[in-house]
Amino acid sequence: MAYSAAYVIEIRAAQNRVFDYIADVSRHGEWGSADDKMKAAAEKPGPPAVGARYKAEGMLNGKLNHSVVTITGYEPPKRLAFDAEDSNSVFHHEFLLTPDGGGTRVERKVTMTKGPWYFPMVLTIFKSTVVKNYDGAMANLKARLESGT
Repeated sequence: MAYSAAYVIEIRAAQNRVFDYIADVSRHGEWGSADDKMKAAAEKPGPPAVGARYKAEGMLNGKLNHSVVTITGYEPPKRLAFDAEDSNSVFHHEFLLTPDGGGTRVERKVTMTKGPWYFPMVLTIFKSTVVKNYDGAMANLKARLESGT
């Protein structure tokens, strides 16, 4: 049993602007879930690109969790994908952006591609917390972009 989920939000901002903000992985902590306290820094200076890696850390179940984020797909202004790998698992994140009236529709797909056999069950048991985390991050993304950040 694999874990996969999708989250969608409409943002009143230009698609290029939304994409550029999402593609800057070092800024994900600005709009991520407050509980995560996520920070990320590029391993090498430069713009986002396939293969770019970021050292990240955040809180997971009340403990500091280190991970490496690697961009696996970069198609401005419509698609960004990356893998987040920690000591236990790999989660693939894909952002698909499409024009929506005067704004942008953002769909975020999250898929566990590697992890302990029991992770999908744990994520199902704590589904409401997981959904709250990702919905909160998407709402924060919307608020930041619509406020002009």
